Amino acid sequence: MVLAIFATMVGLTAVPAATAGAARDHAGRSRSYFVYWDQNEEQDFLAMPSGRLGQLIPPYDPNGQMCILPDGRFVTGYNPTLPSQHNPGSQLPLMQPPVGEALWDRHGRFTGTTLFVPGPYKLPGQTVGGDIPPDTNRGAFNDNGTFTGCAVDRHANVFAVDLGTAQGQFPPPDDGRLIEWFAPSYKTFCIVTGPTAGGVGPHHVDGTGGLNQPGDLTFDDHGDLLVPVAGNATVGLFSGRVLRFDHTSFPRRADDCGPDGLYPRDKLRSSVFVQGSPASLPFPESVAADPACDCFAVGSVFGDPAVAFFDEQGHPLPSMGTVHGESITTIGQDPNGINPYGIAFAPDGTLYIADIHIHCRAPLVGCGPAANGGRVMKVVYHGGVPEPPVVVASGYNFPTSVTVCDPHHRRCPTPRTSND
Repeated sequence: MVLAIFATMVGLTAVPAATAGAARDHAGRSRSYFVYWDQNEEQDFLAMPSGRLGQLIPPYDPNGQMCILPDGRFVTGYNPTLPSQHNPGSQLPLMQPPVGEALWDRHGRFTGTTLFVPGPYKLPGQTVGGDIPPDTNRGAFNDNGTFTGCAVDRHANVFAVDLGTAQGQFPPPDDGRLIEWFAPSYKTFCIVTGPTAGGVGPHHVDGTGGLNQPGDLTFDDHGDLLVPVAGNATVGLFSGRVLRFDHTSFPRRADDCGPDGLYPRDKLRSSVFVQGSPASLPFPESVAADPACDCFAVGSVFGDPAVAFFDEQGHPLPSMGTVHGESITTIGQDPNGINPYGIAFAPDGTLYIADIHIHCRAPLVGCGPAANGGRVMKVVYHGGVPEPPVVVASGYNFPTSVTVCDPHHRRCPTPRTSND
């Protein structure tokens, strides 16, 4: 399902960080790792240092950030693959319910398990329903919910965000939500935060009071969850931010949420990690931990810079440099412009970017992912300075995430071989 997107920005206050950029140059550059990304309902990969490109999941619904479990299985968001998308995924059985997180084995085969919030909404002939209502008179298509970002905590619990109806509206609506599924079965859940009024059903699906188009997630070293959101209605336009949720305030079991599945809002503690403004980093939709500098990068779909760096307290790191993007007034007009929807780091500090590649008829008018314009790019550092991004793979439709796996520390998904 095409994911349309728009914008918000982040103000900076400089702090000393003289050696942060230079430190990454001393990381081991010959180390092996895998890079994964979704595009047009499939999951592709890059093996390094060989540079081999391949396909982990043939077209069959993956659409959103890939998050790897300790045993090599992984989850991705999913929506129905439609015949209009012209790929074989539309001929496969539709997953149940229509929207959720799919669990794949370590070779990219669907396990039959989906992570979802139970409800009455299912497709004709299906037996499993979710709480996200379908679009009126649009068959399997669903713009009322899309799971984008995800993250796995140290207990193997899965967190994911549903961006609600944010499919290109500007400013983004506040109907996004954060949901946790509990290991090992992933059959129990808690809606950690989301809409609190209006909407549909007891969970206020697509109501108000939730998150403004949440994006790709990451955990920090303390176990706190960083969640980028593309808006902030209380501040105004171009005021996206990255929120930090205190892991000690998360539910530990489904019973903490009670029979309605809603976590009491007064139990959840959060703070602003990076605050947006019209000055820099509009529309933050991705955040990633950089192991080479023990810092974080924030990617913004709109604006220049496209990626900027911050320390563990959310203070800017100007010594790390920035990855240049498009100004808010020229967004979608430059065929070479970069619009990061997902970012991730290799063990050596190489930055990978999923460029969803926005095209607009005019500045901030008629904007959406350019057909076959999406790219995966990488940025390397020399002398502590980022080099211009280099295209790794291109010709994609709406790549929304990029994930890196280090086989020296965990089991990484790989395609099935004759020995498996």
